[in-house]
Amino acid sequence: MKFLVLLIIYISFSAGLEVNESCTTPCNAPGKCVPVRNCTYARKIIQKPDATYRDSQYLVMSKCGILSESRPIPLVCCPSMLNPDQCGALDFANRITGGEVTELGEHPWVALLIYDLGGNRFVPKCGGSLLNSRYVLTAAHCIMDVPQKWKLHRVRFSEWNTISKENCTTVNDEEICRQDFEVDKIIVHPDYDLKVRNKLHDITILKLAEEVIFDKYVRPICLPLDPTVRQLPIDQNDFTVSGWGQTETAYRSAVQLHVDLLGRSNEICDEAFAIANIKLAETHICVGGEKGKDSCKGDSGGPLMRLVDGVWYQFGVVSFGSRFCGSENFPGIYTNVARYVDWIEETEREPLRG
Repeated sequence: MKFLVLLIIYISFSAGLEVNESCTTPCNAPGKCVPVRNCTYARKIIQKPDATYRDSQYLVMSKCGILSESRPIPLVCCPSMLNPDQCGALDFANRITGGEVTELGEHPWVALLIYDLGGNRFVPKCGGSLLNSRYVLTAAHCIMDVPQKWKLHRVRFSEWNTISKENCTTVNDEEICRQDFEVDKIIVHPDYDLKVRNKLHDITILKLAEEVIFDKYVRPICLPLDPTVRQLPIDQNDFTVSGWGQTETAYRSAVQLHVDLLGRSNEICDEAFAIANIKLAETHICVGGEKGKDSCKGDSGGPLMRLVDGVWYQFGVVSFGSRFCGSENFPGIYTNVARYVDWIEETEREPLRG
């Protein structure tokens, strides 16, 4: 609380910006000038039991004005997440309508997680999605629910055929190569509990050790940051999932596949999975249920995507479903990304103060 008092005293000498005006944080990130009470990021710093002098400096440098009511109320520049330029947009024009095989560049944000099994053995297990040049989104169970000896080794983009020993392939006289990145930090959602049946908060952020350079084969997907996109209905709307998961004939697909699925109400999933005592929350999305069309083992952590006005947005993260993938009337269950935008933003901003 002493840091908040310091901030109030410091800000009271300067009028600054108006409420909700654009501003720049001390870390040179875009933000909005808002009361401290409306900024989760600032409140978390104030409430830290072990707050440091660096924390107080950050708050003081965040000042952007005062709100004049009965007494001065400080305004701080609160970080606001922005989608990267050209996220969700494609140079790819020949999408395979009604097909399954995904061509290189068709979904350039989809990542493949590679695990180290020890003994110089490596295996692809889960999927993920590129959010920006340093962060990848995946499922918490891809970190917490794997054999203890398994270690996440790297994140791969621009992958097509996982069993090929060649790192590069030639398509229309163009050489396209895999791009591998080591993981600097793994941030599992703090409320995820492996023992909970409905996998609440099944979401994790991976911070890459170096920046990804975007091209037409590797680029980020958009998050549903715009309220008009975030509030689009799920039920009876089209979605797409892409990955290298299990198929009808193989434990893992060698090539990247995609499937188009129909959104359902959460009540449909509640009814389908009642036998397993599973009930969905607002942080879940229910999608699919058509025979033979589903995400499956190995697709976990990958993006549930939606095309909105020609731009791809990530609405979900592949979480879990029926033991027998593609069973009729048993949709897949996905983590609802829109419900975690604030957590993603706070997680990405935290290292900037370090």
